[in-house]
Amino acid sequence: MSVEDDDQRTLIDEVITLGNVTELRRHVLHLAARAGLDTRRAEDFALAVNEAVTNTIRHAGGSGELVVIQDDARRLIAEVSDQGPGIPRSVTITLPPPDDLDGGRGMWLATELTDHVEVHSGDGGTTVRLEMSMQHGEPSR
Repeated sequence: MSVEDDDQRTLIDEVITLGNVTELRRHVLHLAARAGLDTRRAEDFALAVNEAVTNTIRHAGGSGELVVIQDDARRLIAEVSDQGPGIPRSVTITLPPPDDLDGGRGMWLATELTDHVEVHSGDGGTTVRLEMSMQHGEPSR
């Protein structure tokens, strides 16, 4: 994946399927805590990753890839990639109205729980990049 360089190490590189979503969430939580995030931030990071993974299952044919990188003890980076139809450029990440029963809250929640989110989408699929600073209160950029 494009996120790795000399100062980064891969913590997870797994295929996403419906059968391993729960296991991946637990694994991300464990690794985030072991990497040094406090309990709340580790839980936030794991939940945000879970939302992106769930979107891959729901909207991109049921499978994808999850890579989690620790960047020189400064941040954790998760990239969730799929080969789905992509997301239209006109879509913005906002909180849907309370009466919208079609969902749409997952990516908004991910942006609230992490320090930085990027979404890259095209005909070949979508990659959601979630970043969490290891230093509480510092942006991950």
